[in-house]
Order: sequence, then structure tokens, then C-alpha cells
Amino acid sequence: MRGADVIIMGGGILGCAVAYFLSRMEAGKVVLLERRTIAEANTSRAAGLMTQARTMPAVSALVRETYVAAGEIEEKSGESLDLRRVGSLHVAVADQEQEKLATLAKTAAGLGIRAERLKPREAMGMVPWLKVPEGAAVLFTPQDAYADGYLLAQGYARAAKANGVAFLQNSAVKGIRLSSGSVRGVQTSEGDLEGSVVIDAGGVWAGLLAWDLGIGLPMAPVRSQYWITAESDLFHRDQPFVILPDARAYTRPEGKQLLFGLRESKGVSVDPRRLPEDLSGFVIGRPQDEEESLLEGYPMLQPLFPGLDKIGIARYIAGLSAYTPDGLFVLGSVPGIKGFLAAAGCCGAGIAASGGIGRAVAELAAGVPCSFDLTPFRVDRFGSIDPMSEAFQKRCADARSRKVSG
Repeated sequence: MRGADVIIMGGGILGCAVAYFLSRMEAGKVVLLERRTIAEANTSRAAGLMTQARTMPAVSALVRETYVAAGEIEEKSGESLDLRRVGSLHVAVADQEQEKLATLAKTAAGLGIRAERLKPREAMGMVPWLKVPEGAAVLFTPQDAYADGYLLAQGYARAAKANGVAFLQNSAVKGIRLSSGSVRGVQTSEGDLEGSVVIDAGGVWAGLLAWDLGIGLPMAPVRSQYWITAESDLFHRDQPFVILPDARAYTRPEGKQLLFGLRESKGVSVDPRRLPEDLSGFVIGRPQDEEESLLEGYPMLQPLFPGLDKIGIARYIAGLSAYTPDGLFVLGSVPGIKGFLAAAGCCGAGIAASGGIGRAVAELAAGVPCSFDLTPFRVDRFGSIDPMSEAFQKRCADARSRKVSG
């Protein structure tokens, strides 16, 4: 029987980030298992907004670690991970949203994150397609970036491999082996692998193997969707990405096109037992949902993006994110099973927080003091739940519908 000290299940960005940080510690032999290829699934479809200023400092800390990790990897490898450090614009129109933005500005200042108040005309000068009404509040965070999730995940993976982590692709985990309440390894399509620490970084599939053990990870696959416009001279890859809470929308440059996402009022969840191994061609929701979501969000988006009608839309992309009822990650030890850790529940922010999540979970796996406050992300914070129930999955979908940040 093959063996390892730490086994990571899942080769998306969180699994690769954990592998990278473990490779820098004295964690013994580390093996990452991926049933297809690295960063092939939802990581490669993510919008990748890396907003540092968050209402919860514990989340901000995880995101800021991603910037540190990316910089270290680039410096050591001499290769660019292509983080687009264009800054972000937060535009708030309604009084309620302006109050939230004022709170966010105070939080950013307290965390040492550079954030500047702009006048509407200054914001429109930076982003020519944007129309900001007089009286709106605008916050610019110039050091924010967006990332290509695939490139960042590959950067983590290359650095981890260089430090000795074994990546076994096309190797599917079939089950987790236990003995007397402790992890003893995993069963894979290539045979058994022994190990005393197993990390579940399986993305939207993360809850399935845990459920086989009677453990309910508090998350469900929820549809994320965005559109990409046709090309226009109004767009440039170095423009800031934009957060529009009044429209429940976000945008970021896509070359000479613009990517924009809308959060529909009724999110769509998927029973994880329905998920295929390959999401290519998998239909999420109903065929008419694309049009209905756009029609629902358009009246709120159009006043801020009046040129959308004329420019037109070129593509629609739908994927899945693992959401929790409170929109926060699922991180740390799984109660009741010694040696079983979760790095899951990305809630649409897995790219942004990958560095902090990777470091925190790696520290727990290596038995060293954790550098982050993971209390808000505890696996058992909802008590006993049934993640396979339709009612729980709806709670997770509703969390995405409530989200207005990047």
C-alpha cells in the first residue's frame, strides 16, 4: 500500500494552494489527488476578483495573503501570474448602500488598505462606460487586482511540485478510510493510499465523500453566472473592476470586452449527487434562466451602464460555486474524525482567498499554530444539517442572491 503523511483531495485552486504552503513546511510526504487535471473545473471559469477590503476582517486577512503568496511565487520563479492590479471601484447610489460603503471605507482604513473617495466625474473618467449619478458615493481601492484562476492555481501547483509535492492527476478518490475515529487514508481509482491527514478540497464535490462518512459539510453547489459584451473602445484591460451593489452586479475588463455578473433574486442550487465528474455541457437550471436573469437584472444595471444596449452581449457563461447559508467558507478540522480537514465552501471568493485558505489549512495539517482566525468558518457552526436536503440547498442559494460585494 502506498503512503503519505498528508493527502489533499482536489486539484482546484484551494487544493493547489494548500499543497503550496505544505511544501514550505516540515509536513512530510504530501500527495494531491485530482480525478481529472489541475484547475480544470470551476477554478478556470471564475471571474477572479480579489477585493481586499471586506466587511469581515477575517476574510480580508485571507485575501491579503493571496497577494503575498502570488508575489513570492513570481519572485522565486521569475514568471508572471498575470494578476491585473487595476484597482476596484465601489459605486453606491441608494442611501442604504452608501452607509454600507462608508462602513467598508472605515474597515479598510483600520486594516491599512488604501482606499480613496472619488467624485462621480472622477470615476467616470477612469471607466468611460460607467454613468455615476450625482450624489452617489464612490470608493476606489487602487491596489486591488483580478486574476486568472487557472494561471494562479497552476502557479501554486508548479511551486508545490518544485518543493516535492506529488500531484496524481486522473486519480479519483472513491472513499476515505477510517479506523477508531481517525483517518487512515483514502481509496482511489489507482488503489489505496495510506495517510493520517486528509484534506477535503473537492470544490462543489467536497461534501459527497464527507456525507459517505455521515458528515454534513454545510455547503451546496450554487450557480454562478456572468455575461461578456461585444468589443468596444470603451473597454480596456487596465480599467478598474467595478462593484455595483445597487444593481447586485460586478464588472471587470476582458480585453476590449467587459465581463459582468448579476446575482438573481432566486438563486439556483444543485443536489451534489447529480453532479457529473465533468461539468462540460452540464445544464444548470432551466434553458430560459439566462434570459430571465438578464431581464431581471437589466433595469438595475442599465442606468449605470447605459451603453449596454448598443454594445450588445457576445457570450454567457454559467458555472458552480460552493455556497454556505452565511456566505462564509468551510475551513478547518471536521468534528468527530481526527485528521480530517476541510478547505471548502468558496462562496464565489475562492480565487481571492486562496492564499490565506491554503496557508491556514496547511498550518492545521502540519500541526503548527494557525496564523488566522478561522472561528467564523468552523465546519460545525450550523449544528447538525442535511446538505442533501432541498431546504438546506435553498438556504445556500439564497446566500448568493444576497451577495452584493465582489
